[in-house]
Amino acid sequence: MIESEGRGFRGAQNSYLFFVLALLILPLIALVPMSFSPSATVVAWPTPWSAKWYHDVVSSPEWRRALGWSALTATFASLLATTTGYFGAAAIVRAGARGSAALQLLVLSPMMVPQVVVALSTYVLATSLGLQGHWLMLAIGQSLLGLPVAAMIIAASLRGIHETVLRAGISLGGSRSQVFWRIVFPMSLHGILSAAALSFLIAFDELLIAVFLATPSLQTLPVRIYESVHYELTPAVAVISVLLTALLCVAVILNQLFRWAAVRLGRTAS
Repeated sequence: MIESEGRGFRGAQNSYLFFVLALLILPLIALVPMSFSPSATVVAWPTPWSAKWYHDVVSSPEWRRALGWSALTATFASLLATTTGYFGAAAIVRAGARGSAALQLLVLSPMMVPQVVVALSTYVLATSLGLQGHWLMLAIGQSLLGLPVAAMIIAASLRGIHETVLRAGISLGGSRSQVFWRIVFPMSLHGILSAAALSFLIAFDELLIAVFLATPSLQTLPVRIYESVHYELTPAVAVISVLLTALLCVAVILNQLFRWAAVRLGRTAS
């Protein structure tokens, strides 16, 4: 009786999980036929299918330039957020109970205020420095949004390193830099890479700061999509969405293959 009830509960749980996944995936799948529309309007199920808009998007200098700016600013923002987040995470882990709470509040502050406040403050800073319309200020503003996530992820990785391991490294004659590069960095590398990846995605998808700092020659991909939706609404938006989703799927598959290869190599070495 108990076993049958457990099977029924697991079946209901799996059905609910499948329903939630379907709700998340179906809107993305619906974009695929829309992207193959031969007309200049968005059609749910075009007849016939055509790759016209794929060719137009790939050959368009505006879309390529927007993608390049997004990749550049997101990469720099990710590096800045991960580097700053590591120092913030190290300070949080090493501080006492009261100091840790205050530091966490400071690191999480960009998430506690409306995003428009961060965008406005970045715009005012860029204007006062004479860097309005410069991609560097856009990347700095984007890094503020990824900093809290990066710091919390890296802090969780650093908490997993036992203090006795660090003491053992120092007692064996290792300097602080050697302990960091040979013990702390390898053991927290997974968290650092995860923080860098998430901060990159946050910066890449960021719109509000980019709208504040955008110029005719500096438009990121979200700004280009925003303008396309508001002023022309062609299947090009669906094409970009399909291409980005495909790139994300490829990245997830490569990550899983890398982890599988690492596990296999670890088992072979042992």
